[in-house]
Amino acid sequence: MYNVLPWYIAGPLIGLIVPLLLLLTENQFGISSSYRFIGSKFFKKIDYFNYKSGTDKWQFQFAIGVVLAGIFSLYAGVIQVDAVVDNSTKYSEIANTIYSSSNILYFFIGGIFVGFGSRYANGCTAGHCIMGISPFSLSSFVATICFFIGGLFASYVLIPLLF
Repeated sequence: MYNVLPWYIAGPLIGLIVPLLLLLTENQFGISSSYRFIGSKFFKKIDYFNYKSGTDKWQFQFAIGVVLAGIFSLYAGVIQVDAVVDNSTKYSEIANTIYSSSNILYFFIGGIFVGFGSRYANGCTAGHCIMGISPFSLSSFVATICFFIGGLFASYVLIPLLF
């Protein structure tokens, strides 16, 4: 198995980034803002993208770094997709099929749609849960509750029906 930080260390570290970022730089932590930054370069006539885009430049650079780190880790052998899939479960055959390299175009297109949707919703699931709840945003509380309800429904109702 690979040496990774356990959840009880990594989780609090992620949690500490949010207040530090707010206190020190007055910036919100998020990846989906990078989509607005990209849109501001191509769709300047649309009001949503016509803003001072320099405020989101660092988030775009962070998102690029996350993608490059993932690609590097995959090709450097730090992460192996086969190691992620637990072959002892009944879902392993499906997971091995989904994570094949022939699906990379689907992942890319899906990522674009997910990114657009998360930006349209003013943040992704993690953004609402981590960044939105910290300043007590009511919409983030509602969104987080809906994410959990949807996840429970999918895990305990949909997946057992489909498999």
